[in-house]
Amino acid sequence: MASYDQLPHGSSLDISRFSVKVPEIDLNDLRTLLRLSKLGPKTYENMRSDGKYGVSYEWMSNAKAYWQNSFNWHSVEDRINSLPNFIVQVVDDDGETYPIHFLGLFSNKPNATPLMCIHGWPGSFLEFIDVLLTLRGKYTPDELPYHVVVPSLPGYAFSATPPLDRNWKLEDSARLLHKLMVGLGFEAGYVLQGGDIGSYTARIMASFYDSCKALHLNFCVIPCPNRGVHGDLPIEDFEKEGLQRGNDFAQFGTAYAVEHATRTATIGFTLSSSPLALLAWIGEKFLAWTDETPSLDQILESVTLYWLTETFARAIYPYRQELVESSSKEWTDEDYFSVFQQGPERYMTHNDHNYYCRKPMGYSWFPKEIAPVPKSWAATTGNLRWFRRHDKGGHFAAMEQPHALLQDIEDFISEIPFENR
Repeated sequence: MASYDQLPHGSSLDISRFSVKVPEIDLNDLRTLLRLSKLGPKTYENMRSDGKYGVSYEWMSNAKAYWQNSFNWHSVEDRINSLPNFIVQVVDDDGETYPIHFLGLFSNKPNATPLMCIHGWPGSFLEFIDVLLTLRGKYTPDELPYHVVVPSLPGYAFSATPPLDRNWKLEDSARLLHKLMVGLGFEAGYVLQGGDIGSYTARIMASFYDSCKALHLNFCVIPCPNRGVHGDLPIEDFEKEGLQRGNDFAQFGTAYAVEHATRTATIGFTLSSSPLALLAWIGEKFLAWTDETPSLDQILESVTLYWLTETFARAIYPYRQELVESSSKEWTDEDYFSVFQQGPERYMTHNDHNYYCRKPMGYSWFPKEIAPVPKSWAATTGNLRWFRRHDKGGHFAAMEQPHALLQDIEDFISEIPFENR
């Protein structure tokens, strides 16, 4: 009987099947910590229900009780293990070996298109489970048009921790994931899909490696392109609403990113010490960055995965690249008059001309993305060949709108030239 776990011919990596089984003692410890953790006092800020100042006392209280007494992690494990999981030993250029976890659906078709889908923060491979289940329900292994690989980024879930003796950057993660695809036998060509940090990683891969033949994004945040170069680019009315949302996020929703970038160690210790603290920090993002509020189970799946795998402290390294460090130049008299006038300068991977995507690029626009940019803006970052606007969906597109995102990916791949087909 055909199955989805048969590795492609040409695979050269040390790959093992993997299943998730958390020791019961770890689950008992989690419940004990939840029982012993107390909520902070009621305040003006946490008694509000609009989320302006973060999660509410009511939501946290209900979530704590449900997590402690009713949440079923074993059902999450069953769902994860219903799909083929693998651990692959990826050898980096310096000879170091990094175990990388991924979900995979492999086709028996000789001309199947290799596709890698890359998650972001505070997401994980869990975001793509419904996409994979939809594919499995739609195609048999003999019919599946794709080899689908959903990795856990370095530092996330069951993948290796970045090195302890040097800084790890997006380019390093991109290099490992490229080696993964090449080692699976896909050096002739593969397609990438990404959101959030996954979109940065995918763009870097598309720019660096000839094996990447096309790039699909559902996140492409950039500032207004240089008007001296591009002129006044067209902005549709619905896109103006998205820019207003993005501006609000930039002003009032990015403090977490500054903390991740500048005090990585401190926030790592803080949120690794209490599951309740981790719930507040991550749960807020799932509430604020989505269109329709996810179920409590969906949120707790992700938070529990982060807790049990100690993901948080290992995973926030990419944020350092979002802030441009101050130069050590000599101050002038004028510099003293401009102190405190603005926050840190931001670097955006999608706005880096070094990572302009010359491969065919697709962009899916979701209205409740944290910063959805106009089609015309996204087109300045690459060879935009495909675009689709959606009426609903937010930052976690694969989780929120798995059928819509999958349709986008399939339509994009079908409408672009690809050498392997």
